[in-house]
Amino acid sequence: MKKNIISDEIVILDFNEKEKQSIFTGLKHIISDSTMRAKSDKGIMSFPDTSMKIKYVVEKNSNGRIYFYTPNHMPNPVLKVKDERKINWKISNEKESILGYIAQKATTIFAGRQWTAWFNAEIPISDGPYKFYGLPGLILKIYDRTNTHSFEIISVQKKKSDYVVLNDVTYKEAKQITLNEYESISRESPLERYRNKAFSGDIIFHNNEEKQKFLKDLDVQIKESKIHDNNPIELLYK
Repeated sequence: MKKNIISDEIVILDFNEKEKQSIFTGLKHIISDSTMRAKSDKGIMSFPDTSMKIKYVVEKNSNGRIYFYTPNHMPNPVLKVKDERKINWKISNEKESILGYIAQKATTIFAGRQWTAWFNAEIPISDGPYKFYGLPGLILKIYDRTNTHSFEIISVQKKKSDYVVLNDVTYKEAKQITLNEYESISRESPLERYRNKAFSGDIIFHNNEEKQKFLKDLDVQIKESKIHDNNPIELLYK
């Protein structure tokens, strides 16, 4: 019998008022990328933080364009997925207090899940976690009907920073694809893609022992990823 695994992580919604643009990703992702860049500038090779759960980046612009940057897809280190789906909200009069703010309830159906959001109109930013936007105020809390995916605000801060995660060359040079193209790609695990390349000879090994060890380690990672990633936030790409 499989045990339910609960994962939580601090995320950042960085809104640039001047550019009318926001970036959403995990705090560990930002720290990991920043550390790797600093070491790279010194000629030191390093690897991403393996403990981070959220490895993607969501970019939202004032014109309603949403780009989803997702890592670990061969042969491209990052894919830039254009998401043109609209989110239609139903706003109710129900209210509650969240972190000292009066929040109003709204509901929607997005990517195959029913979502409940709580937003604050006093913070005039029509934005929120992940790909959610379009309400007359900042989304402070949002969760799906099964309550297996949820985001809730823990702090609102004004900060000046020169660091922008998308300035990294891997994001600037990311291959842009459509949502339909991404749906086809996402059906196959990136790890399984590595395995297929190993069997086809696209990955060169010094000897058969090295190849077998690679495949064995890869099988373990594939099995673990299927255990931990069996409840995606998006069930449909429509």
